[in-house]
Amino acid sequence: MRRRQKLVLRLAIALPVFYLFWMVFVGTLAAHELEIGVLATALALAGSIIIELQYPSRFAPRLGQLLTLWRLPWYVVSGTMQITKAAIRDLLGTPAKSLFRVVSFAAGRTNDERAVARRVLAVLYTTATPTSIVLGVNSSDQKLLLHELARGGVSKTLKELGAKA
Repeated sequence: MRRRQKLVLRLAIALPVFYLFWMVFVGTLAAHELEIGVLATALALAGSIIIELQYPSRFAPRLGQLLTLWRLPWYVVSGTMQITKAAIRDLLGTPAKSLFRVVSFAAGRTNDERAVARRVLAVLYTTATPTSIVLGVNSSDQKLLLHELARGGVSKTLKELGAKA
């Protein structure tokens, strides 16, 4: 599929999604909000077009990489339990031992579509958990910098995306 066709397809999908986001954001079906939603959707769509033309997205994940999302709910639940324990300990006078950590990560080349997808998904899946946040991925050094609430092992999802424990 050519670039222009892909752009039109993405925008055709984005149009109703942006409008749905507007309706959820305002939380009402009042006529004036629906009318303003058309304007807000048009502005969002125009912004998407401008960004896509200036900075074309290079995101081509493999299906297996997307399917690793199934582990995320467990990571969120277990992370929430860790945060709760850390908060209780903090109230009792023992602060959390949070740390910055550098992990070897197969970041790939800067403009490789598969590598971009791997980096984006690694950041998304890791930062979605309450105990970790990815601060950056360095393609030149093949490293990933993250902040953790407590030292733990590298998640299986992150390993599948290219981290080396």
